[in-house]
Amino acid sequence: MGQLLATRSDLIGPRLARRLSRLQDDVAPMSIADALAVLERSQPPLPASAYAAVAKGPVASGSIACVYRWEPEPGAPVALKIRRPDAAATVPVDTAMLRWFARLCAKTPWMRSSPVVAIVDDLCAAVLNQLDLDRERLMLTRLRGILENEARIVIPAPVDEYSNSELLAMEFVTGLDRQMFATAPPSLRDEGITTLVRAMYELIFVHGFVHIDLHQGNAYLLPDGRLVLLDVGFAHVLSEFSRERFTRFFGGMVTGRGQECAEILLTTTKGVDHHDQNLDRFQAEIVRLVEESAELDVANFSVPRFAARLFQIQQSNGYYAEPEMTFPLLCLIALEGTVNELAPHMDFQIEAAPYIMSSLIDQ
Repeated sequence: MGQLLATRSDLIGPRLARRLSRLQDDVAPMSIADALAVLERSQPPLPASAYAAVAKGPVASGSIACVYRWEPEPGAPVALKIRRPDAAATVPVDTAMLRWFARLCAKTPWMRSSPVVAIVDDLCAAVLNQLDLDRERLMLTRLRGILENEARIVIPAPVDEYSNSELLAMEFVTGLDRQMFATAPPSLRDEGITTLVRAMYELIFVHGFVHIDLHQGNAYLLPDGRLVLLDVGFAHVLSEFSRERFTRFFGGMVTGRGQECAEILLTTTKGVDHHDQNLDRFQAEIVRLVEESAELDVANFSVPRFAARLFQIQQSNGYYAEPEMTFPLLCLIALEGTVNELAPHMDFQIEAAPYIMSSLIDQ
């Protein structure tokens, strides 16, 4: 949540956003001994040069893993992403606490009958998936396959021979600078943001691939204008049903088709045991929300505010959308924050239109 909030300086202020941004890749690293212990367990064994590279310390450090620069061959650097040994113990405990808290919330009058337990369970499962770096290797391969024809996007290729569940080896991308988006010439910055937004829309609406961890520690602009995407450990692939429903809903939201959005939501939800369940009121309030949002200009529309109001309408009427819809919403919240900060003139919603149309036409 801290990493996500760091992308929304427009909501929490630039000072707090800067402090939270340290969570993205500037967490205190694990000890060299812990990192070397992971290498020692690796099969097949890594060359001695890998141990020497790790002993120099990481180039980036997150809460799940640290990244080290290694050259198994001169001029061919590799990034070694090594899972923190204690993460396998602490993350399951953390997620268990979150699940317990969600179940406690579900007993309160305000949250009773809501899908809070299902939503938190899905999110915790996605967080736990980050512990398996072999799964991340497969997701990285999948992402590269989807965007292989995008010449302006760089996604490092995994190096399978050195990878396992605790260690992910991949191409090392040089020239990464977190300040490049902010300091680049306006035309280059706009081009990079446009590439990022269109890539995320293609992933979500066309392929159902959701990069949930979309902060500036995982998306970089290179000096030549290309975009680098990293770290798909915290990613989710939507079911075909959820992808199609979310695409249709977002398309209806962009164009102000409130009745269509209400009907789409009802196909993803079941009425729950609710003291004040009201189908007609639910539909009317969704219609009003969508139509009012469509009338807002780019400076006044906000995905977090829309999502909060949407959940409030569901909660007050006893109808809830499929919990899996939470994943693309989280991605879009982070993406919108980046757009608001770096390209506030961009019409965030309209940019989605070609990908929504392409997805629906192909069905």
